[in-house]
Amino acid sequence: MTTKEMVAELIDRLPEELLLEVQHYAEYLHTRSQNAEWSRFSLAHLAARYDADETEYTTDDLSR
Repeated sequence: MTTKEMVAELIDRLPEELLLEVQHYAEYLHTRSQNAEWSRFSLAHLAARYDADETEYTTDDLSR
């Protein structure tokens, strides 16, 4: 039995009042995974734009 099938079986046995909680948690997990994918994508493209000899800035540079 696959994980998806096991989860579906558990959902079938849950009382109706708990299904909304399952839905909210599943939506949270989906959103979190989408955000992680965008973060990896953004970092990869940002890193591709900078060279090894790029100037490093510190917090002291912000106050100038």
